[in-house]
Amino acid sequence: MQGNHFNLSPSELEAICLYYQDPKVSGNVRWSAFEQDIERVFTEQNLEKKPLFRLKSTDHITLNCCNKRSEISESERELANVAMRRMQEKISQQRILTKPCFQDFDRHNCGYVSPTQFDQGLDYLGLESCEAERKALKAMYGDVKGINFHKFFKDLDPVVDEPPKYEKNLKEMARYIKFREEGNARLLTKDGCKTVEAVIVKIKELVMTRRIRILEFFRDYDKLTSGRILLSNFKRALDLCGFGLTVDEIDLLAEKYKSVLPGKEDCVYYHHFNDEIESVFTVKGLEGSPTAQVFQYKIMPEWLKNTLPKPIQEVYNVAMEHLARFVKTRRMQLYPMFEDYDKCRNGTVTFSQFRRVLSILCLIADEVEFHALEKQYSVNVGGMNVFNYLAFCDDIYDIAKLDKLD
Repeated sequence: MQGNHFNLSPSELEAICLYYQDPKVSGNVRWSAFEQDIERVFTEQNLEKKPLFRLKSTDHITLNCCNKRSEISESERELANVAMRRMQEKISQQRILTKPCFQDFDRHNCGYVSPTQFDQGLDYLGLESCEAERKALKAMYGDVKGINFHKFFKDLDPVVDEPPKYEKNLKEMARYIKFREEGNARLLTKDGCKTVEAVIVKIKELVMTRRIRILEFFRDYDKLTSGRILLSNFKRALDLCGFGLTVDEIDLLAEKYKSVLPGKEDCVYYHHFNDEIESVFTVKGLEGSPTAQVFQYKIMPEWLKNTLPKPIQEVYNVAMEHLARFVKTRRMQLYPMFEDYDKCRNGTVTFSQFRRVLSILCLIADEVEFHALEKQYSVNVGGMNVFNYLAFCDDIYDIAKLDKLD
């Protein structure tokens, strides 16, 4: 035991020998039992024979060596506290990074340095102290192993310990899973088009606006270039296109373009679907019909799709007639008032800006009329509902029978 450098006192050695003494042979010690107890900090003996045995965590095992600190008097404690306060003030003012300097001396990462290294580290950091203060600090934080610089810097420059992140990450993951499930539920219950023709019109408008070539998404799943793919791949390709279709809308498309060949009932003719969608740009086989007339596909403005209930529609009609008479009487130009707020020049302003313009012109003060107009001319731009003032001004001039450039 003495050769292993455990630094055990004679009384501790005697206690170990007494605990592991051999009851059969007087004067002998059961060293194998002692070895098994010591080795248990690493692993359990004969673990291969107990596959269901549950190992306990060894995090609680700490080394409690005989590190008794020397006794320190009240005068020395007071000197150490004075030095600590002065060092804390300097560290706070100069933002000194203290610990790495002492970690360079601690080659074995045991948290201890020698008294000489302790003095060198303080001198390198510029933490001045007199000989009596150094002696008091060494007496306060020193033991038989050296100077415990971890404890010293914990008192000198305390660092706020971060809370464990495992529980926080679990909560964030649970929140994300719940959000994803709610998103899937919203997708299943989302109101969509009821007919396949309406779904195709919706896709045509998105393709025309975003300039998407959907054929590239479907072609990746057609390895044999047969013009048809599996229904599951058809749904994946539509999802990659980013159209935001509901489950019912995808089922309507799959039902319309499904294969009728025997044994291929689970396939979809994506070529036929692509030809229908690509008709917004050109007509297939146009080179064989040079005299054919081609008309450009026009997207129905979004605000024209807004439908108002009958009571709100009546309020809307009255408000538009009132605004048209006011504009016609004063020969007023509405566009410049809205253009001051339209920084992006996309023909839209926010609802608050719309109300501000009409309030400045003293045209409308009724909340019901504001609501009816906002409902009719509401459009979605960048995921936010805004007011289409161009369509609003055009309708006002049409009702007033005025030239829009006047």
